[in-house]
Amino acid sequence: MDNNLAECIEKSGLTNNEVAAAKGVTPETLRRHKNGKIQMTLKDAEHYARIIGVSVHNILFKTAPVPVIGSALIKDKVVERHIHDVPTHEVYLPNQYLEDRCCTLWKTEKKYHGQWYEWDGAIQFMKHSPIVDNFVSEECFQKICLAKTKEKLHDGFHKTQYFSGMLYPQPKGSFTVHNGKSNGTIENVELEWATPILSTVFRPELVGLYITKTNDDGCPSCDDFTNTK
Repeated sequence: MDNNLAECIEKSGLTNNEVAAAKGVTPETLRRHKNGKIQMTLKDAEHYARIIGVSVHNILFKTAPVPVIGSALIKDKVVERHIHDVPTHEVYLPNQYLEDRCCTLWKTEKKYHGQWYEWDGAIQFMKHSPIVDNFVSEECFQKICLAKTKEKLHDGFHKTQYFSGMLYPQPKGSFTVHNGKSNGTIENVELEWATPILSTVFRPELVGLYITKTNDDGCPSCDDFTNTK
């Protein structure tokens, strides 16, 4: 089973030799513990955790990153959403081991003072598979979701093919969406995909969440949304 020892050591600022010496093992044994060639015991993990200053869970379980698939910029009367095919950033949320996740980054304009002000710097999580496989998930029905329409919306609030709101199925494969924030209802809309929104983190720094950059293609503007590592 993959462990998280290597990443914990890297974040701690300690060198491999320092950790090995404190643990009382050779650097080679430490390397084998890091790559899983030698299985750590619970006692080993507890000892490493004390040396590095983290929890035993952080040592034993490797947290998979969540790809950043888009961004949302809140303006005076518009939410500008951007979804890209190739994630350029990844979000790490310690002690979260759920699969099939992606997220979008939120920001408000500096001059913005409207009802969405608390969303500045927020990160919103959703299921990834409906976006990748291009389908409308039934888990969105009568629930909050993120969706892409086949044509651009013209509701006075959205200016792209992406929207968020409560989704209601209609006959012949079309949908109605209601957004309580904008107090708008769109009827008879055709969708390419819809994915359920799972949660929103308004204070990422207080839950240990951080973002790393993966490449320079797709969404360079994401650098403006957060301080990446």
